[in-house]
Amino acid sequence: MKKYSQQLSAISIFTGLFVLITFGNFVFAQSDDELALMEAAFNQDQESGAQDQLGQACQNHMDSKGWQPVQTNKRGEEEYYIIGVGSVLAPIDSPAFVDSLQNGGVKALLNAKTNFAKTLSQEVTSDIISEVKSQYSEGKKPDLLQSEDVQVEGKSYEELSSYEKMKLLVTQQLDKLIDPETKQQFNDANEADEQAAEAAVRKLEDILNQETFQDTITVKSTADIRGMIVKFGQFTAVPKRGKSAEVCIVAKWSPGLVRMADAIATNDFSVLQNRKKKSSLRAQLPDPKDFKGFMQLIGSFGVFNMLDQNGDVNLVSFAVAGMKTKSAASEASARRVAELKANRQIIQVLNEHVDLYSKTSTVESATEYKNGLTDYYTEQKDQSRAAASANATMSGIQTLFTYKGNHLLNRKPMVGVVTYYNAASGKGAKKAQDILAKAPEKTSDEEEETSSTYDATAPQDKAGLSTGAGYGDDDEDDNF
Repeated sequence: MKKYSQQLSAISIFTGLFVLITFGNFVFAQSDDELALMEAAFNQDQESGAQDQLGQACQNHMDSKGWQPVQTNKRGEEEYYIIGVGSVLAPIDSPAFVDSLQNGGVKALLNAKTNFAKTLSQEVTSDIISEVKSQYSEGKKPDLLQSEDVQVEGKSYEELSSYEKMKLLVTQQLDKLIDPETKQQFNDANEADEQAAEAAVRKLEDILNQETFQDTITVKSTADIRGMIVKFGQFTAVPKRGKSAEVCIVAKWSPGLVRMADAIATNDFSVLQNRKKKSSLRAQLPDPKDFKGFMQLIGSFGVFNMLDQNGDVNLVSFAVAGMKTKSAASEASARRVAELKANRQIIQVLNEHVDLYSKTSTVESATEYKNGLTDYYTEQKDQSRAAASANATMSGIQTLFTYKGNHLLNRKPMVGVVTYYNAASGKGAKKAQDILAKAPEKTSDEEEETSSTYDATAPQDKAGLSTGAGYGDDDEDDNF
């Protein structure tokens, strides 16, 4: 009997497993069909670029280079790679588009520095409130008996005081002066308010369950950042895919780059020289007269660390500015603006104070009524403020070259400037300052007059002539 029971139990187990597997295969078949549809939609999103996030080009570049957000270099020191993104606010066809593009590069660098500041330290305040309310009632609410202590007292007209009779008289005369239309409007307004209040009360009485959730996060961060440079910059605008213009950069910080920045700030030129020799800066940079070179230059943002033919460390800065017209004055103004912004970026490498404040809040609620309906409500608010300031005196910044052309997207005229600093230029500027600081000396007893003239009426020649990049070696950034 015991053996028969065991056989029966085994048969039952196998039967149950068979039913379970059969049912499971049926469910999995349905799930596989649904997953196939999901996968097809996923692949379509990939092909259309719907999955590309802000700064996707820079993330792709980091992946191709094998850069990690934090990694250890050959010196055994930690180095950081940070992505920054900046929006381009001007429409593509605007004459101010190139200026907005440059602003996008500035915002991208600021974004990278605030992201790094948050890595260093951040003060986070979190407030969360979750509340659930439920009410239920059944039957008729009983009338409350009036308390015996409550008594209604009244006075006859003869019992009124003179003051009370005066108030009654004033009220009577005012009622006579106010026209019936005004009285009706007043009564209608009161009636509407009462009806609205009653409707609100009824709606509250109809609520069965209500759940609310509030989440508020505040972040504050501040840091003084020295030595952050750009390793890669990219400009992206694909209107056909609905992707607005943006600038992204990959910035780098390491203790070695801090030592480089400190050496520049203190004019310690020995630290900045006698390194690995490369070709000249001009040979390493794109040619603006070549289409691909021009495309690379308009996609270059920020300051890069490069070595030259003498083995000197160079900070090379890129900036652009738009020309509002094709006049010489507009070109000169645009070049001056671009040069100022390029020089400012070199100053920012030495030291920059960064402040970040951001706050995000979310509110959502679900209300269930007695009739079975449910209302859902949500509200989200997000605000962020980033500020940066830098101040330094620096000698030796020079312009490497400038270029001019029409931007490839909107054919609007623009000017680009590439400036640089190295130990040789710093030394030269210091020597020139020392020479100019001396009192003037007489060099010759002979006097010579020179003059030049030109013909202002002579005919003038009126014929018009005229993406992303990374520079520098990765291994040379930290040899300080």
